[in-house]
Amino acid sequence: MIDPFEVAGNAAATAERITLPTADSAAAVPRPKDVPYTWLEAEYDELAEEQSAHWTSATAAETRKPGMTRAGLELRARELEHSIAGSRELVDQTQQRFLNAQEVLSPFRRRAVGSKRWYQLAKACIFVGDLAGVATAAIWLGEPIFIAVTLAASAAAATVVAGLVGTEYSDMRRRKLRERAPEDLSPEQRSFGHLFTSTDSGADIVKRVLLLSLVTALMIAVGIGALRAAVDDPLVGLIFAGIAFAVAGGSFLVSYAGADEVADLIDLYKADYLTQQQRHLQLASDPSWGGWAQHGVEEASVREEFTSRGTAATKQMQALKWRILRSNPVVAGHGPRPEDPVGRTSRKGAK
Repeated sequence: MIDPFEVAGNAAATAERITLPTADSAAAVPRPKDVPYTWLEAEYDELAEEQSAHWTSATAAETRKPGMTRAGLELRARELEHSIAGSRELVDQTQQRFLNAQEVLSPFRRRAVGSKRWYQLAKACIFVGDLAGVATAAIWLGEPIFIAVTLAASAAAATVVAGLVGTEYSDMRRRKLRERAPEDLSPEQRSFGHLFTSTDSGADIVKRVLLLSLVTALMIAVGIGALRAAVDDPLVGLIFAGIAFAVAGGSFLVSYAGADEVADLIDLYKADYLTQQQRHLQLASDPSWGGWAQHGVEEASVREEFTSRGTAATKQMQALKWRILRSNPVVAGHGPRPEDPVGRTSRKGAK
């Protein structure tokens, strides 16, 4: 491939050696009208256009690789761009919902931020303790370990779940404390009207669920007591039955103490916002998107660089043309005539 720098250097060296035939002497005279456009100027105008073509081809060669890479990534990048635009809207929407809930509901929040995990830890301890008690009794009775542990896990889970009805009781009480007439709600609070009204408290249903939970806890306690009595002293069985029933009660109390539907709603909006934000960042950091953008910048930078160099090479050819004319004032004079454009002679009449 022709090197534009080499061509420009050779042209400069050639221009230094060119002389025009001597004509009548001229001393500080303008360009003669008889020769408005010389063969030399036509030659160097063509050389300038040649330089422009060389640098255009060099630009195409240098931008070919990043251009092809970018073209290969363009379809995925365009789809990612569309997805990112939609994801940004979702992030904004979830953020606005979270901020609204935080501003409106924070005064009614009872459970401290981050304290829910301690209530969950308490329920986990209740579950593990009940699991251990039932499993060891079943194993001592002669049951295979897998069956004993599975049965114990089911009983422990049922005991903990039976106490979860405490959440409903706590929410009903807190809603009663927050209750106010619909017309007394602010415009912002009306979006969360279900938290401030108790038109359908569901108290009867909750009572039935509580009764079922009590029966479940009682049956588990009787079962554990009978199991312990079979492998140990009946008094020990009675003690373990009481412990099992107390476990269900403890689960109820933990659920009652940790329940806060306002805090749960705020935390839910926050979790939605953080999740959507994380998805958005994952889309934005996709390698295809980054590669497409990087190759686009590279291609534009190389194109700008070589275009500027081509312009410079063209200007250099024009300057060499004027240098030759300057070195031969006997033929070309010392400059353009006053009526001619400065720096450029007219081609009119060149033929």
